[in-house]
Amino acid sequence: MTSLALALLLSAAPADPVFRDGDRVVFLGDSITVLHTWTRLVEVAVRLRHPEWTLTFINAGIGGNTAEDGLARLDVDVLSHEPTVVFLNFGMNDASFPEGSSGAAFEKNMTALLQALASAQVRRVVWLDTTPYDTSVGTGNQLNRRRVARIAELLEFTKKTAAERNLPLVLANDAVTRAIASWKAAKRTENLIPDRIHPGPILHGVMAAEALAATGFDVTPARVKVTVKDGAARVEGRDAGVAWDGEAPLRLDLAGVKAPLPFVLPLADAKLLDSKSLVSLASLTVSVAGLAPKRRYVVRAGTLEVGRFTGAQLSAGVDLMQTAPPRVAPGPERADLAICDATTGNPWANDVSCLFNLLFGKDQLRITMRHEKTRGLPDAVPGYLERLSSLQREWLVAVEADVHTRVRAVLARPHELVFEPEAAADAGVTRGALP
Repeated sequence: MTSLALALLLSAAPADPVFRDGDRVVFLGDSITVLHTWTRLVEVAVRLRHPEWTLTFINAGIGGNTAEDGLARLDVDVLSHEPTVVFLNFGMNDASFPEGSSGAAFEKNMTALLQALASAQVRRVVWLDTTPYDTSVGTGNQLNRRRVARIAELLEFTKKTAAERNLPLVLANDAVTRAIASWKAAKRTENLIPDRIHPGPILHGVMAAEALAATGFDVTPARVKVTVKDGAARVEGRDAGVAWDGEAPLRLDLAGVKAPLPFVLPLADAKLLDSKSLVSLASLTVSVAGLAPKRRYVVRAGTLEVGRFTGAQLSAGVDLMQTAPPRVAPGPERADLAICDATTGNPWANDVSCLFNLLFGKDQLRITMRHEKTRGLPDAVPGYLERLSSLQREWLVAVEADVHTRVRAVLARPHELVFEPEAAADAGVTRGALP
């Protein structure tokens, strides 16, 4: 089988989606994983699309690790959590080790790691291949060129082995490489891999989108159909209609529709990254049948204006997220949770920022409680270390439950969509409450 055929086979989403209710998901990898960015975005997506599920997500990445290190700490950092799903991402550090050293033995170590996970009966293992080492900045020396060549060898092994074992493979290298090339072709000057090794936040959005697609997650655009007829507007799939005279602002509450997921950039910029999954996830298209074709309407998602469209354009469908900002990144001190109570802006963009910041706090808590931070504590008072470990476990269980509760509460709030005839909007028609 050719490399291209392997890539096409592995890029297809599995018939049986990876994520299920009750999953305990562990991400095992190096510094690219422990950045808590692509992993957190995957968690955001699954939780927002499935708020009814009870889930646990654990980041077990450690900077500088190789597959050998991951194998060595598998029992403590992964299997102790009794995972049902494990994501693997190694190779960047393995490719820099001297040939013949144990750290360079990626093929041997990954084979052992996969076998150990199989023996532990982990239900699904998802493999992210090694992201590219960027030599476009500065002059590449012999060591850098060797690293690039070695990564190419790892990619071939990964594709072959994932196919043999029937593992979902996230073609992160291809996706990141395409994104960088497309970004540069658009004359964008921001360096997406600032230090040659670690993809920046924008590329983590690409990686998350590709990971979701490869695991059978629904990456098709969210769509809402509205029909205006006999003095009422009805949202497809809902019994109750909203009375409308065609002149006053029409207000629809779309709480509960499939969540769009604007990860890292405004939609126009996201389209420059050559990732169909990233753009598709970020969209929420609404179509309205029954409006006067030539009349224009101001459309707002929450309080944010989407644009002014004719009835014909609305019948064809418009994307409510086209003017929405991407998620708001947490500050350096503490994640700002005020966004979770926001009453202005695009409500779906607010949802993503709220959950991202909630998970930022959760991840910071887990980082402070990692076993290597407590294993060296002196046992000055017999039994206190055991009590500390018990308290940590209880705390983390409570935090996971709290996140679950908050997600459902956020999604249950009004997500208002407003259509206002342009003449009425320009005349300053009073805006009332939700019907």
